[in-house]
Amino acid sequence: MELYIDRGSGETNLAIFHELLTHKDVIEESFGGPLDWQPLEGRQACRIRKRFDGVGYRDQERWSELQQTLIDAMIKLECALRPYIDQLTT
Repeated sequence: MELYIDRGSGETNLAIFHELLTHKDVIEESFGGPLDWQPLEGRQACRIRKRFDGVGYRDQERWSELQQTLIDAMIKLECALRPYIDQLTT
């Protein structure tokens, strides 16, 4: 699950990423845990993601559990990032 930042320009994407990164502690506190902040050096895009180890699409018995976990986490991520995304000028 991730926020993938790709506005067409590597410089723009990196500027957005770094603006969000200045609020990392508050964003992670609001989300409820650490996130993986990846500027993706040498590529156009950047991302902020949360990985869930131990479960995946091959584990069909746990799909409904995984689906609910992903839904809940995406809602938390959106709520944690939204105030800062709304303030972006880039």
